[in-house]
Amino acid sequence: IGTPAGGPLAGRFELLDEVGSGGMGTVYRARDLATSAYVAVKLLIAQRLLPSEIDRFQREARLLAELRHPGIVGYVAHGLTAEGRPYLAMEWLQGEDLAHRVARGPLTLEETLTLFRHVVGALEFAHRAGIVHRDLKPSNLFLRGGQVEQVAVLDFGLARRAKNSLHVTRTGVVMGTPQYMAPEQARGERDLDGTADFFSLACVIHECLTGEPPFVGEHIAAVLGKILFAPPAPLISPYGSVPAALSDLLLSMLAKAARERPQNGVQILARL
Repeated sequence: IGTPAGGPLAGRFELLDEVGSGGMGTVYRARDLATSAYVAVKLLIAQRLLPSEIDRFQREARLLAELRHPGIVGYVAHGLTAEGRPYLAMEWLQGEDLAHRVARGPLTLEETLTLFRHVVGALEFAHRAGIVHRDLKPSNLFLRGGQVEQVAVLDFGLARRAKNSLHVTRTGVVMGTPQYMAPEQARGERDLDGTADFFSLACVIHECLTGEPPFVGEHIAAVLGKILFAPPAPLISPYGSVPAALSDLLLSMLAKAARERPQNGVQILARL
């Protein structure tokens, strides 16, 4: 399909077809002329964006470049096109995201535990690098080839360094997805640590087992109210009883206070 300049993007990526678009830009399947491999290229529509949105995109690219891990979507390159439009090239993924998989029905206990272990490993790697994802949800977990053991964490657009980072958003501005948001994130707090990701992951695992996240409501305010004040919904799987140890682990990850949750992935993996 060419590029805005009529040749390979950044002299390297041949755009083949559009696979998705949104308010900020477009995602293409492309061929990396340096390796002949297929890649996904996210290209911003820079002239329509606020400087803060461009900064967020470029921060995502820089953070992703640091996170070389099999459980995280692979970084390829980022930069500016000849027209000054920011782009990010990543691993081309084939399969489906977890949201589509769970929409067909809950996962088995074995599938859930396999997914759980792999995502915790990826998060522990990111957290050790000082990076908190802040938007973990089923649509940001991609199953390569449809296999739970090949899960990849996607979309670090809201990610931040846990400490000593510049903040793009203001205190009190809620960023993330309500059904999977930790209480401190729902309150608009800026200084989140890895335990916020663990809260979100527990919501995802609950949904894998039951078909729904643990906090649901008819509107966003109702969901946020439950996250802040209500206990999670009962953990009932259509495939049978959930082991008490797993239920206890998820409840600890869903603690309202961050200090009461497991503090790192090593603790969670030991309990798993």
